[in-house]
Amino acid sequence: MITIFDLLQMDGIEPVKATATEWHSKCPECGGRDRLSCWPDKANSSGKYLGGRFCCRGCGIHGDALTYLQRRRGLSFREACKALDVEPGALPPAGYRQHRAAWQPEAPAPAPDKQWQERARAFLSYTQRALASNQQALDWLRVERGLTAETVKAAKLGFNPADVFDNRAGWGLPEQINDKGKTKKQWLPAGLVIPLCLDDQLIRLRIRRQVADQYGRYIMISGSSKAAMTLWADQQSVAVFESELDGLLVHQDAGDFVGVVALGSAQQKPDSGLHGRFMAAERVLCCLDTDAAGGKAAWTHWTMYPKFKRWPTITGKDCTEQMKSGL
Repeated sequence: MITIFDLLQMDGIEPVKATATEWHSKCPECGGRDRLSCWPDKANSSGKYLGGRFCCRGCGIHGDALTYLQRRRGLSFREACKALDVEPGALPPAGYRQHRAAWQPEAPAPAPDKQWQERARAFLSYTQRALASNQQALDWLRVERGLTAETVKAAKLGFNPADVFDNRAGWGLPEQINDKGKTKKQWLPAGLVIPLCLDDQLIRLRIRRQVADQYGRYIMISGSSKAAMTLWADQQSVAVFESELDGLLVHQDAGDFVGVVALGSAQQKPDSGLHGRFMAAERVLCCLDTDAAGGKAAWTHWTMYPKFKRWPTITGKDCTEQMKSGL
């Protein structure tokens, strides 16, 4: 059987081996360099082998060799089956989609209680003073993230110089026992402190750590709200990002004509309030990272919005990397 690897070569694209089973190449749809991954020996989720699988981390096109022939060569479903020597009756018809339960947005989460907020404000105030006296951290925000001093101040960013293990009870949190039988602490890791305020309430603390290990780069402090950072007033268009720092960069440079929503991760979904605004928006630019997770989330969830448009970066995986490239 002809594989997706063979079809790419026929179209003048030479995939480069990335792992034992995966190959990378430019995307024939969006032209992005090294964005397309293909697996010539991979079956689909139903266990059927149709010439392997492909997926673009940029524009999000994906499927098997059958999909590729229909999309890129303009073949009908039956013609594509014939080209791959596949019996059409053994496959679902063109355009078939497996039934998926309707997604229902959750109601906006309540703000943390007063005790948590008071403790969080005290910690944030301490880290803001620490950031103001840490020239290295300020230079990193300016050079590596493109953020001005005004943006850093408006976003209330802070810097925690060392890990802190606090008493959970002092934050109004219930006692928890870890797998070693010891009482858990409120972990406040070292790193850049990114708060989220709603009106006059401090509802979240997220810390970007200086190291990425098994615990991850970003840590949301226990008791925080999962609400998205929303810098969206009455702009007709809204751009959706994963990282709050990416969102702050775009708000800083283009906030006069585009609203910003930063989810925190590609998997995070909007609550019912934001969902309603997205449904009514004149334009929803989906700027999730240009990687496998961002592409998958963009095309499996965000297409439900009437004015959805996938809006990946031209270079790099996110707008900060694009800014650093000179664009």
